[in-house]
Amino acid sequence: MVEMLQSYFTHGTVTDVTLEFVPEVRFPAVTICNLNKFEDKALTVEEKHYLSYILYGVQEDIDVIAGAPVNNKYTPNSTDANVTTETPRTEAPHTHGSFSVDSITREKGFRLGNDMHVCTWMGQTCTELDFTHSFSTYGNCYTFNASPENPINQTIPGSGYGLSVMIDIKSHLYTENPLLPGGTADVGLKLLVHDQNEPPKMDTQGIAVAPGSHAYIAIRQIQYQNHIPPWGVCQDLQLEYYDTYTLTGCQLECRSKYVVQNCTCRPIYLPGDAPYCEPADVAHCVRPVEAAVTSGALPCDCPVPCSLMTYRTSSSYAKWPNNKADVVYTTAFGLSPGYMADNSVVFDVYYEELNYEIISQLKAMDSGQLASDLGGQMGLFIGASILTLLEIFEYLGLRLIAFIQRRKVRTRRVHTSAYPMPDTLSVNQAAKNKESKEKSLMNLKE
Repeated sequence: MVEMLQSYFTHGTVTDVTLEFVPEVRFPAVTICNLNKFEDKALTVEEKHYLSYILYGVQEDIDVIAGAPVNNKYTPNSTDANVTTETPRTEAPHTHGSFSVDSITREKGFRLGNDMHVCTWMGQTCTELDFTHSFSTYGNCYTFNASPENPINQTIPGSGYGLSVMIDIKSHLYTENPLLPGGTADVGLKLLVHDQNEPPKMDTQGIAVAPGSHAYIAIRQIQYQNHIPPWGVCQDLQLEYYDTYTLTGCQLECRSKYVVQNCTCRPIYLPGDAPYCEPADVAHCVRPVEAAVTSGALPCDCPVPCSLMTYRTSSSYAKWPNNKADVVYTTAFGLSPGYMADNSVVFDVYYEELNYEIISQLKAMDSGQLASDLGGQMGLFIGASILTLLEIFEYLGLRLIAFIQRRKVRTRRVHTSAYPMPDTLSVNQAAKNKESKEKSLMNLKE
């Protein structure tokens, strides 16, 4: 019983895993981002000057930018007669007050409507209207099946019956500086499969898909049901900018609050009501604060949710396109041969099987089990001992009664021997002898 009480108050848990097979499974949200924030050709010299801290890490002079190889065509010291020198595009002078990072990112960044060549969902054509726009550290991102109120379901498992997309990433228009915080030297797409209630955090999560390859991304849904303290560590907090508590949402809000407290503004990819930061604020204030949050110098209290849904992915890749496909697609889209292999990303996201996994955290011993076990132990040991004692007392009582009866019998025999009684057998024999004599006398008389 002591061991049972000790086990109960250690608040141990067990894990229950259940696999459910269903005719259809809720399809997740799929968010995609180009690893490039801005298209080089789309930016004017003034916009590059405004975005200098983001593009170059310093505030570049507008004359230096104008003399730089803008649009990848202008080379000041070139002596090659075949090189086309083009004056960089400029517009009328602007003050920084007429620019904003969010508007430039929307207009001059990754645009799905221009860059998505093919999109199908379960064999049916989809368009950019089926995607929802959002900002991330990579600029513009787009989410398919983003609505938690009206999600779509996959009814047939396997590749070709999920989401299939082909996107032109325009690698020749990249402006990323890999030496800057948040910069990257990679080329391709960042893809994240997540629940509709969870905001995407593209810089630390997701799958990178390179151009010239076809990614087959098989998914499996996993539902976690964690236990509250003291048996577990889960807790659902009330978030300010998200309806449902998620670990990612809590971390984004925490980061945003630290940035707003220190910088009085926020970058476009963090939630909140504060105004967007200027590029200089991003370089001088936002990045150091985010580095402090990442290192743990500024802690975030984000407990594990009590209920969450995740998606396990397994990816395989094929080289794309083959020679025949290259001819077909370049002709269809009016592109030069070989362009697709350097700039096109193709991916399929689908359920390999129509099932989902439920992982539940349960109490190793709850109050009902504790009461039952204690009652069983008491019934086994205390109850059995009382019954045994009663049976012993009954046995001893019966033995005592039998002993007393035997003593009474012995007492009677002793009393009879002191005062002898007529022998019944002798009296009977005398009567028989007398009767015999009387019969003999009768016979003689006759």
